[in-house]
Amino acid sequence: MAEVDAPSNGLITSEESDVIRNWDPTDLIQSLYSIDYSPRIEQKRSKFRNMEGHLEIPNDEVTVPEVENTWKKVYFRTRDSRLQWFATKYADEHPIGDILLSDAEIITDKEKLLITVIPKKDITVAKLIVRVPSNLFQKWHQALLSHRDSSILDAYVQPITPPVPHYTEKVLIVELGSCSIRAGLLSNKPSLPQAFFPAIGCVTSDGKVHVGVDALRPDVRHSGKLLRPIDAVDTSVERYTLNKEVLNAIIEKILVDLEVDPTKHTVLLSIPQNVPQIFISDLLKILLEENNFKAASIARQPSLILYSYDVTTGVVVDIGERVNVVPVIDEYIVDSAIVSLPFGAQQIRDSLRQNLKQSNNGLYAYQSPIEHVLLRYVVENTCYVSTDLEEDKAQPPSKIVDLSSFKLSPDMEKNFTVDQAAFHAPEGLFQPKLWNLETKGLHQLIHNAILQSPIDSRRTLYRNIYLSGGTSLLHGMAERIENELTKLVPGTIRVQVHMSPWRYHAAYLGAQVIASGKQFNKCCATQENLSDYLKQLDISSYSNGN
Repeated sequence: MAEVDAPSNGLITSEESDVIRNWDPTDLIQSLYSIDYSPRIEQKRSKFRNMEGHLEIPNDEVTVPEVENTWKKVYFRTRDSRLQWFATKYADEHPIGDILLSDAEIITDKEKLLITVIPKKDITVAKLIVRVPSNLFQKWHQALLSHRDSSILDAYVQPITPPVPHYTEKVLIVELGSCSIRAGLLSNKPSLPQAFFPAIGCVTSDGKVHVGVDALRPDVRHSGKLLRPIDAVDTSVERYTLNKEVLNAIIEKILVDLEVDPTKHTVLLSIPQNVPQIFISDLLKILLEENNFKAASIARQPSLILYSYDVTTGVVVDIGERVNVVPVIDEYIVDSAIVSLPFGAQQIRDSLRQNLKQSNNGLYAYQSPIEHVLLRYVVENTCYVSTDLEEDKAQPPSKIVDLSSFKLSPDMEKNFTVDQAAFHAPEGLFQPKLWNLETKGLHQLIHNAILQSPIDSRRTLYRNIYLSGGTSLLHGMAERIENELTKLVPGTIRVQVHMSPWRYHAAYLGAQVIASGKQFNKCCATQENLSDYLKQLDISSYSNGN
């Protein structure tokens, strides 16, 4: 096996295992990059967390008592957005009182172990105060929150199929992601990408550049060098390189596949938050001078993500190959509060890799790009974020992934069994030490980003946290972030994490909203005004300290 060079952009240059060397991953990659208009159904809003047991209430059931002996025990349970209480635990279907939890205000006092419920839609009860056993305080709080939020519907842009081209505007939207390319023509109503493929190219010895799925075919990948359009040279100091020939080949593929004449179309290029500002001029020149687009504009993905949720204020938590936490207030990014760290999906795959290496008889090294594709498929089909570590450790899952439909080579393993690694692999997002990283957990990064934002906006930001990115699709992610953040803030602050069913394509959907706006054309550069446009961009960047 050759020596491994492991940059943290997810591509690792190494020899493949002999078992996998001649395998064509096309079918598996096409499965990973399929476009699905069906909304995800794992919405946390539809999940109730039920609790029942004895809690204490004041004898008068309204005012907080001044002495300890005025409390009495009552049997409570949560059910169908209501908190019910009973004379005894055996009076199953006959509550002596209940309170509607939907959209109620829930205030906690952790020191006194008190939870106060103030209903918004139930005028029969002014408020209810309960005292909770210390070992159950967090579980009761989370149960009440799950029922409170059950009727709250997140607002988000909903894509329509089939996409109908925009009546008047000819705009091509291209999203340059860390590991994926999305592209499509602006439609009359928001739609999902019409082209979706890996952000990778292979420059072969004969000088040809193959991109997307073609770059990973065995006859191609073994005769050239695999490159990203924007590669991380050294993420520890945020150093990147722009591979123009790969980017140009990607644009050419999009133009051919979508039958687009660039001279008649404006292009909106969506880029990650961490792409250096110095690359903007190079990207615009590639679009306008080398590919001859009619006009071009570049937007960073966090702002676009908010547009996909139909809001202009909130904290974007974009979790993919890396983590980006970006507070946005009235469409303006709070630059001083941005958190961008090079860990995420890659570390989840690495953690899972260690587990699988112990159970597959050493058939794979899991170090090559092709083996990373296998790992990604296993992660997406087995891994989840634990919302109760003790319970998961006591009853670890056993999940089997069947790969037999992907035309495997004869000696390749057709089934993978994943046990506690299913929740242990992603746990490093919240406990980075599990990944040997000296950094704060995801919930702490979000908390700190909000604390770095203007004080009068913080309460609003806590209840407007918006998920995006492929890793955000892991089951339990939103619930875990809410649970962990709730522990960090006072009981009077409401934490709410929003998750669009189409958050995997959130930035692309937001780009459709921007491109259809009346002011969009005024924000575009052309070949004629490019010089002045770049000068103005430099002035703006300098004044913002970029």
